[in-house]
Order: sequence, then C-alpha cells, then structure tokens
Amino acid sequence: MMTRREFEESLRRPLDEWADRSAAQVRDLLGGEAAAMVGFDQRNPHHCWDLFLHVLHAVDALPADASPLLRTAALFHDVGKPAVAREKRGGLVFYGHAAKSREMAGPILSSLGYEDGEREQICFYIGRHDDFISWVLPTEPYDRSNPYLVEINRENAVRHAEQVMDAEGVFRRHPAAQVWGELLDLCTADISAQAEYVYRDGAVVDSRRHKQEKIDALRALLAEYIR
Repeated sequence: MMTRREFEESLRRPLDEWADRSAAQVRDLLGGEAAAMVGFDQRNPHHCWDLFLHVLHAVDALPADASPLLRTAALFHDVGKPAVAREKRGGLVFYGHAAKSREMAGPILSSLGYEDGEREQICFYIGRHDDFISWVLPTEPYDRSNPYLVEINRENAVRHAEQVMDAEGVFRRHPAAQVWGELLDLCTADISAQAEYVYRDGAVVDSRRHKQEKIDALRALLAEYIR
C-alpha cells in the first residue's frame, strides 16, 4: 500500500502517474477494489473510456485548486461499479453504484491513513455524486408522471438540500456552501470524463453539454439558498 502523501501527490498529475499502470500494480498500491477498475469495460453509451481511465480523467478535470480530499473522492467515486454491474439491452447498468462506492471506499481510505472526519467528507462526495442524474430542466420535454424524474426548480432544489443536510454529518463540520460547491465540482468533473454525445438507435439522446447545463442550473439555485 502506498502512503497517503504519495497517493495525494500522484493525484496532482493523475493521467501521468496512473494511466499506464497495470491492474497488478494498482492492486499493490491501492488494493483489489481499486484494481478492479483497471480495464473494466463500462459498455454504456454514456462512457468513452474504461472505468479506471474514466476516474482518472475525472480527477484531472477538477479545478486546479481542488482539495486533496475532493481529488481522492473523484478517484474512488465509481469504485463500486464492477460490484453492481448488471446486463441490460446488450450493455451494462450500474444501479446503486454511488452507495456501493461509498461503502467500498471507506476501508481503502482507512488503509491510506485518512481520519474519521476526512473519510466522512470524501465518502459524502462519493455517495452523493449521482444524486442529480434523474433531474431535468423545466424547459425540456419529459414525462411528468414519471416519479423518478425531478424538475430543476427552486422548490425541489431546496427540499433536496434540506433533506441531505439533515442526513449527512459533514454539514455539521464544514460550511454548507463549500460542501455543495465541491460536490457539484465533482459532478462537473464526472460529466467531463463521459462521452460527448449519447446515441440510441443512431440518434443523439443526451450530451455532456446538456448534463452540464443541468448542473449549472442546480448550482445557481443552491447558491441562492445557501449563503
């Protein structure tokens, strides 16, 4: 296992430090759960890289001044995908992967030397990075009878923020604006590391730009509510 200092230093240049490492090398340095991401074909139209390259690109896409804890969260934000992967329509889906990644990341972080409060913060970002996947812009057509789709508006954003802040201990230790800002930075980095366009039956059905527009709208609404 590598030291925490070595690990965090490597995340300053994630692609240079990690992209060419084999699964065996990653296993020696970070353990078997992290090694399972190496070469893992996501077989999903939203993704253009294997899982390990995806998380490395996500780390690389974070703001230059991103904290070491946020960079760590970005590296492990999808570590649970191999464990929950299921076949669907000739590809893979990863239902519940954020919660599974949160669960799996804890012991890895302990092995690297992160303390309880630090693990809590990192695992919050990991567990919540997919919260907004089913949110939709009010200007786009969608099935309003679908209970899994949430319209991006002030009422829904505030309700979600209050529920999350009541449930998560990280908000008792860190300013809410900082925590939400970093979570949305991770969401943006995750989007940046996905396919530019998503196709179904030869037609474009989603894009990085569209996903980013949703995060930008949520960021603006939360900034109004959380000072």
